[in-house]
Amino acid sequence: MSSKVANAAAMAVDLLSPMLVRRLICLGFLLAIALGATPARAQGGPPLITDDPDTPGPGYWEINLSTFLEKHSHSHTLELPRVDANYGVGRRVQLKLEMPWVRGGEDGEVRTGAGNMTAGVKYRFLGQEGTLIAWSVYPQIEFNTTHASVTKGLVEDGRQLFLPTELTIEKLHAEINAEVGRRFVQNGEDAWEYGVSTEGHVIPRLELLAELHGESRAGTRDELIVNVGARPKLTKQIILLFAVGRAIHGPDEEHPHVLLYAGLQFNVPGLYSFKSSKGSRGF
Repeated sequence: MSSKVANAAAMAVDLLSPMLVRRLICLGFLLAIALGATPARAQGGPPLITDDPDTPGPGYWEINLSTFLEKHSHSHTLELPRVDANYGVGRRVQLKLEMPWVRGGEDGEVRTGAGNMTAGVKYRFLGQEGTLIAWSVYPQIEFNTTHASVTKGLVEDGRQLFLPTELTIEKLHAEINAEVGRRFVQNGEDAWEYGVSTEGHVIPRLELLAELHGESRAGTRDELIVNVGARPKLTKQIILLFAVGRAIHGPDEEHPHVLLYAGLQFNVPGLYSFKSSKGSRGF
């Protein structure tokens, strides 16, 4: 059954022409910017690449179950499922553990295996949701879970250490999230990663998103990716996550032509309200 779902997802992306993807991106970007001045809960992260300083809240869980597809000229990578579990320790700390199951295809050959695992700790040392400035650091380490996936070419060999910082500025209901960090790669070129995102509500239960995300490595052209997406709120605990994007700058043969993210976010026991608990003390 899982192989049928993976094949269906890959076929669906083949139907997304570059022209259609560009139009969706332009429309989503314009809507998100236009709606950025409407009241919104500042939140980067899934389905976007750029993260923000928000944490789940004391004793609260944020679990993202998703699929992610990255399509290049002659190959594609599908993560199905990708499990991303986050837990709030106090008001300022978030623990993260993430791992996907990967399906890679190139020139008709298909390989599957366990993806890398990522573990991280976010610490917001300044501000919180609803304040003028919120600022955090979010060190993360990515490592191989099985050498078989390295042999199949599904993941790179070795560990990666990502040291980013996230900043949210909120003024008059307009919010901008920014992230910049250095990625240290054990068996490859280190890189700088950076991104800017914004979001706004169309209606109380529907949030539109947009971001510009970049990656810079020595000796190569910077890769710039544009993503647009949405977060419809289905229930008090469940949010639908969706985003589509493409690279607009980068190495011609290597940059992704289509990026597609779809999933569900489970907030247990619900969404923690920092605004309603400003007077409370704690980490």
